[in-house]
Amino acid sequence: MCVPYRIHPWGYTQFQAIRLAVEEINNSSSLLPNITLGYHIWDTCQETLNLQAIFELAQAELNCLHAGCPDRVIGVVGPDSDEMTILAARILTFYRLPQISYSAKEEIFTNKNIFPLLFRMLPSENFQISGIVALLEMFNWRWVSAVGKGTKASQKSIQTLIAQAKLKSICISYQSVMTASDNTVSVTQLQRVIENIQRAQTDVTIILNDENVVETFFGIVIELKITGKVWIAPENWVLSHVVASMPGIRATGTVLGLTIKPIKLDQFTWFVKETLQCTSSNATASPMHSGSSKLEELWGCSQACNECRLLTPELLADILNSSIWHWSFYSYAAIYTLAHSLHSFLGCNLETCQVDKTFEPWQLHEKLYKVDFQVQNTTIKFNDQRDLYLGYNVITWAWEDGEVDFRTIGNYSSERLQLDWGAISWAASNGQIPRAVCISVCGVGEIRSKPMLDECSCRCDTCQEGTFQNQSDAEVCSPCPPGMWSPAKSGECFYPRITHLDTNNINVSALVIGALVGFCLLCGCLLVFATHWQTPVVKAAGGKLAFVMLASLMASCATTSLFVGRPTSCLCLIRQPLFAVSYTLCVSCLLVRAFQIIFIFKLACRFPRVHKYWVKYKGTYCTVALCTGVQGLLCLLWL
Repeated sequence: MCVPYRIHPWGYTQFQAIRLAVEEINNSSSLLPNITLGYHIWDTCQETLNLQAIFELAQAELNCLHAGCPDRVIGVVGPDSDEMTILAARILTFYRLPQISYSAKEEIFTNKNIFPLLFRMLPSENFQISGIVALLEMFNWRWVSAVGKGTKASQKSIQTLIAQAKLKSICISYQSVMTASDNTVSVTQLQRVIENIQRAQTDVTIILNDENVVETFFGIVIELKITGKVWIAPENWVLSHVVASMPGIRATGTVLGLTIKPIKLDQFTWFVKETLQCTSSNATASPMHSGSSKLEELWGCSQACNECRLLTPELLADILNSSIWHWSFYSYAAIYTLAHSLHSFLGCNLETCQVDKTFEPWQLHEKLYKVDFQVQNTTIKFNDQRDLYLGYNVITWAWEDGEVDFRTIGNYSSERLQLDWGAISWAASNGQIPRAVCISVCGVGEIRSKPMLDECSCRCDTCQEGTFQNQSDAEVCSPCPPGMWSPAKSGECFYPRITHLDTNNINVSALVIGALVGFCLLCGCLLVFATHWQTPVVKAAGGKLAFVMLASLMASCATTSLFVGRPTSCLCLIRQPLFAVSYTLCVSCLLVRAFQIIFIFKLACRFPRVHKYWVKYKGTYCTVALCTGVQGLLCLLWL
């Protein structure tokens, strides 16, 4: 309830709602007749105080179990944070004390193997995440950021948010965590997160974090003069006066959030004002028990005196004139839930209860699970997960005369979202609903990148060669028409500019002259060999095989002329195979000549039969034909 130098309005309203419920039950003639309920209230604003309260309760119950006592602990309500609830639940389970939480929302609490005696007066966080996704979808916000806590439960919530958003084609473009140590978070870490949000160019940010971290977060946002954004708040901080009262918070943008459905307690304001009639002289005679004398001594905040110096008339007026105390219904209903379960267990009627009936607190578990009653015209009944689900209200922050008002603008229940759009004041310069879409515009020659697997990105891919795109934000590159071509990242196709080897080029002319000279020389050699083909010199050079080599080299030189000048379609197809086959024929003849030397000097004496077959079946010409045939087949496949 108390924090240094100030009273926490949320905690104060929960505190008074619990007291109101106990007073009403004790004054009721139909609920727990002839039984008086008592209570101990501890301030759990610090983890050490939370532990102190838990162990005091557990020790008191343990003493009663062994020695017996008229006043038994039948259950625990609270504490008011997920982390402290986990700690309390583990200890209270060991002592078998039922626990009812009015603020624990994390999905881990649905595991009844770990938390067998825990009931919740509000639904699981997954319902709230579904409501946030519905809110994004209603405003067509498809490009958003999300920031969570550095806990496993928070990371799981972020993953759930991403999965549900993906089903609605919503991209969580940036996700991060703000890890707090000793309820503080480093400024450097926050600056890095905010810079990344700015870099992601998202105007809508979901902040799934606690009030103390969010306060520091917005301190950096205000310092960096970031304005006109949309901030989506969970129940953790959407009703935070601490954050809403920060100087400059209004300029940061529009705050929208979901919170469990508020229910007004008719007697609340009257009850609070009545209890404040006490004076400092009789404060010590108050029946209210102080659970933290240290805080009373340090900060002047005590459950024994409501007129402490921190609770000024102005602060009390602000609390009672706001709607924040409407959410104290859930701690109020938690007390009634314990009372109805005890009423059922003791077999009470309209006149009396079996007060002499002995029982252990854990025996109320079954009765708690089956409670079904109405209070403040609201039905209290747990679902299969032992949670109470009454739906959500959509809240926005509205300022009037410099003061914030947590204004209800709609509701969410059973996957249906209803909103009064006109009740929202948008902080954008034009007063219009901000757009939250991928702002990267794909230019000419680019297409919108398609997400792959779990990828969620806002980027553009370049059109490949032979394709084009001349429209913004297109999704497909179009192929060029036949006979046309385009480079990569092109917005149009072009007719190709055909270039070819021309004799006007000095290098080409030199190539043609060299090929012509070589052809003439080869032709002269061929005539000389033909004239003297019976001579030993010609036979030693290879005989008929020499003529084949000379002819193939002449063909190779001749085919070089086919590469000069403007080609035709037919010429483009035949010139490459002609050169390859003729050149392969020449090289094959050289290869066979080398084989002949090996056969004469090596194989003839060592392997006479092999040499016999080589000569008999004309191995020389068969090898040349085989190599040339393979090259010809390859050229045919290339065509």
